[in-house]
Amino acid sequence: MKILITGINGQVGHALTRELIDHELIGLTRKDCDLTNPDQIRQVIDLHQPELIINPAAYTQVDQAEDEPELAFQINRDAPMVLAEKAREYDIPFIHFSTDYVFDGKKKGAYKEDDPTNPLGVYGQSKLAGEEAIQNVGGKFYIFRTSWIYSDIGHNFYLTMKRLSEKPDEISVVADQLGVPTSNLFIAKQTKKMINQLTSENVGIYHLVPDGQSSWCEFAKQIITKTTPAFDINNILPVDTDQYPTNAKRPKSSVLDNSLIKTVFMLKFEDWKTELRKL
Repeated sequence: MKILITGINGQVGHALTRELIDHELIGLTRKDCDLTNPDQIRQVIDLHQPELIINPAAYTQVDQAEDEPELAFQINRDAPMVLAEKAREYDIPFIHFSTDYVFDGKKKGAYKEDDPTNPLGVYGQSKLAGEEAIQNVGGKFYIFRTSWIYSDIGHNFYLTMKRLSEKPDEISVVADQLGVPTSNLFIAKQTKKMINQLTSENVGIYHLVPDGQSSWCEFAKQIITKTTPAFDINNILPVDTDQYPTNAKRPKSSVLDNSLIKTVFMLKFEDWKTELRKL
């Protein structure tokens, strides 16, 4: 299958290009296709005429988005809409990745796909706007919401904790926010399993995360136990959100319920700790 993948230098795009090597891949970087330029997006798709479009590219700077809302919406709303329009035009499936930050974190328990959305900041608002734009376009669209993405490339919590733990200093980590750590490898492997199951009967929004849940503090402990076993875990200090102010508000609990995607696509997931050990 000829698959066009955006953002191949990002965490998810990088993993997808490695996992989908049995397919004919058209991998796009920012130089190949500027997602703030709708005409260029259309030209690239017309040039390559793919059989599937996967869009892991996104504006992901949660705090910076508060100061760059226009750019965040261009990349997270407008570009996915154009990609969805071209996918519908060619009558091909379109996979798009979204986020747990479309929720406000006030629900007790895990969020299901049809729970009310209420993003707290520009990043979440722009991602939700992208979801809505894709749904308005229609066609064979698949929106996979995921959360707390980490990998061994780029800038992410996993690599930050790994770096900080190389020194014996104390590390303060937020302990009152809950979510599901999700590796780029997990996302790529599960996406590969679903590609041949995409039909007009199972389009929609799905939550793509491993089983279980965690706080950032627990996640940090698991990362450092894996990467720097000599580090004294007692030097990881739990703090509340209000002790660690950020430019954008984060949801207190954005745990995603993954039961729907497992049922529809006949998938079996392991818990996030097991996935962490695979990295």
